Formats: sequence, C-alpha cells, structure tokens
Amino acid sequence: MTLGRLLAIAGLCAVSVGSCLALTEDEYLKYIDAEASKLSEPQSAATPAGETKAIEGLEKKGAGQLSQQEFERVLKAKAKGTYSFYESLMEKDKAEVFKAYREGTSMSRIRRLIINRKMNR
Repeated sequence: MTLGRLLAIAGLCAVSVGSCLALTEDEYLKYIDAEASKLSEPQSAATPAGETKAIEGLEKKGAGQLSQQEFERVLKAKAKGTYSFYESLMEKDKAEVFKAYREGTSMSRIRRLIINRKMNR
C-alpha cells in the first residue's frame, strides 16, 4: 500500500471518528439540559417561611451566643455548598470552624476556612 492510500484511509478514519464524537457531544448536551431543567425550581420554595424566620432570629442572636447546632442550621440555610463541605469535616475541624465563627470571623472567611480544612491545608 502506498503512502497516499494510507494517508487517505487515516484521514477518512479521523473524519468518521470526529463525527461520532460530535454526535456524542450533542447527546451529552441534551442530557445536561434535561437534568438542568429538573433543577429550575426556585430556592426559596424549598425553605418554609417558619424556618426562614427561625434562621433570621438565630442570626440576630449574634455569633457569640449561638450553639454549634444553631451555627450549623444557619450555615446550612445560607450556604448549602459550604455546609456540605463542613459536614464532611472531622469533629476537631468543625470545632475549630465554630470557634472562629463565635469569635466574630466573617462568613466569607468561615467559608475559606472550611474549604481549607476540607483540602487539608
């Protein structure tokens, strides 16, 4: 077989593989769109009004007066993603995060602290 024929066959294979990948990519995007449409419910509907008022009451209470369970409720209501990281921490790391919160550390720094503990930094 000549070099020209080998190159032609290789080119044909590359084109056919490219079309298969494009088709797979389209199917993947359709799947992602379908999954995203399931998540289009508003976030406020998931939290009952009574729970929202309870969280607001806890926030007004002040960081220095909250128990660790109350802190966790506030964190879960205000930052679900951060709470999921917090939930997976070891107890000593949770205690350290809570201590920082009680000392008045801002929520953005609390989030950073949780992420750092999760990544073992």
